[in-house]
Amino acid sequence: MRALEVYLLTGRPLSQHFAQTASPIADFQVVTLGLTMARDALRTRVVRRVDQQFAAGVVGEVRRLLASGVPESAHALSGLVYRQVLELLKGVRDERATRDLVVQENMRYARRQAMWFRSEPVTQWIDGPGESSTAIGLALDLVRQRLTGWRALAAESAVPIEK
Repeated sequence: MRALEVYLLTGRPLSQHFAQTASPIADFQVVTLGLTMARDALRTRVVRRVDQQFAAGVVGEVRRLLASGVPESAHALSGLVYRQVLELLKGVRDERATRDLVVQENMRYARRQAMWFRSEPVTQWIDGPGESSTAIGLALDLVRQRLTGWRALAAESAVPIEK
């Protein structure tokens, strides 16, 4: 749909726009890091997050949005949690079943994300949550290794790298 919108507005296909677009980070060396986590640990975190969302009043938030005139068909209400809360408010399932469904849908989404990111060939993977000191240390080590390699390559090719 976005490609069609761009074509209708500009008369040029999206591929032409991409071909003429310069990368805003072309002068930077990028280190792509990804975090992985055991499925059980991820599920524990997802359950905790869903519990926090319900405790923070996501059901009331959806009620207020609907009462203020936001239509159920609004794009923002089609996302994870909101879609299931709409069904809860319609009586499709009770709160416990809704929470369970939100957890299940989040786990499916995480699996799809993991599959997509695994196809990225340059991503270096770190096992553990991003806030753990072990993961942070590994990330710093990987970045330092990459910087050392780039500096050595630059010295060999006489291409200066700014500090």
